[in-house]
Amino acid sequence: MTDFLNQALQWLDGPNGDRIAYRRIEGQGPTLLWLGGFLSDMTGSKIAYLSDLCRREGRAFVCFDYFAHGETGGDFAQASVSRWRDNMLVVADSIDGPLVAIGSSMGAHMLALLLKARPGKVRAAGFIAPAPDFATKLMLPSLTPQQREAYEATGVHNMPGYDRPVPLSKAFFDDAAQHEVLNAPIAFEGPVRILHGIQDLVVPWQHGVRLLETLTTADARMELIKDGDHRLSRPQDLQRLGEMANGLHGMASGKN
Repeated sequence: MTDFLNQALQWLDGPNGDRIAYRRIEGQGPTLLWLGGFLSDMTGSKIAYLSDLCRREGRAFVCFDYFAHGETGGDFAQASVSRWRDNMLVVADSIDGPLVAIGSSMGAHMLALLLKARPGKVRAAGFIAPAPDFATKLMLPSLTPQQREAYEATGVHNMPGYDRPVPLSKAFFDDAAQHEVLNAPIAFEGPVRILHGIQDLVVPWQHGVRLLETLTTADARMELIKDGDHRLSRPQDLQRLGEMANGLHGMASGKN
């Protein structure tokens, strides 16, 4: 695969003084915008796979790091869904023409927010192990009684499962509640494709079905992968991702 990390790093100025790091491949047709997951960055295998695919096919591709992620950097204690949404919109607004957008895990929540904030900008949408309303409908309900007690006593949940405990404050969850997307229909009439692993222990596949039901488009399909986990980064999973990206690009370009 092409080493996408050798692609020149570029920067966009956003609200709150953020300098958003992103990479771009120039190409034809709708730009493929990748929206990454919680604590993911531009070094991921899915980005490497899609960037290589887009380069081979002569398509435009853009990905970026949210505040407190990767090259963008920043104090995670100052992070919020609002801030990440603002980052995402700055990047999306910098791209001329229509988008094919694919969101992974938390990135699916960002994609839903993009559909709501910029009607008509996205021609086709893809979701990988989607986690819309990830903070309020997945993280908070998953707290053990002991974690809930600690959170209520301190106002902070130190989320395990990463290379360090990730501090999530009451302010973080309160802000996230202002950006829920599953409580009302998400207006979008373009094609939607969803990939979700049945063995996903982070985001249950039923949560992906809920997203499918919430999107208004009739052209929405979900592929369940019986032995797939949350990452969906095995060679066969990346091949499925590439096939989905090709199909969405074709539909957005009017070729399918």
